[in-house]
Amino acid sequence: MTWALANDMWLATDTSDPRALKLADQHYTRQTVGSKQFMRPGYRLVLVASDAKGLAVFGWWRPKWEDGSPFLQRKDGLRAIECVIFRNSTAMLSSELIRSATAVVQSWEHANDVDWPDGLITGVGSEQTTAGRSKWHKPGWCFRKAGWEEFDHKPGRADVWLRCSALPPAAPLVWERRGQLSIFDATARGREGG
Repeated sequence: MTWALANDMWLATDTSDPRALKLADQHYTRQTVGSKQFMRPGYRLVLVASDAKGLAVFGWWRPKWEDGSPFLQRKDGLRAIECVIFRNSTAMLSSELIRSATAVVQSWEHANDVDWPDGLITGVGSEQTTAGRSKWHKPGWCFRKAGWEEFDHKPGRADVWLRCSALPPAAPLVWERRGQLSIFDATARGREGG
């Protein structure tokens, strides 16, 4: 498997980014459409990507387990960083976006301030994702193509759980400055001469 060493897909933003909120409202895990937040309390890293076709959002979440509060822990006791949302409406391959997001999260300050022995994980609702995948593919197919593997976990909202089996090299985390062109918009304008 070949990994890109540079972050040429994602820009880091926050949970109030209107582009991220728009995609979150369309995601099957969304509990309150229109809410200004779409991730649980804790440390959150929101990534956005765009191309001429559309947008993508990827949300990493880590509980504040070092605080010791039972309200800031995972109910399953795992010490993991979880992908809690991924939605892709771009022309980019979902598996490539996942690989890149997996490389980028390793440069996140909250991935480097504690150990996360249970790795990078994500849960998939197999029934909710049936319409979006081929009948020949297992739930979480794009994650599987990105090198993630299924592991045993007590079912809840998600009945299929995947873990990143091999971390790619870390890639830089690039924060977007609000109110300015994203690198995707700037690149497109540069090609168009504008």
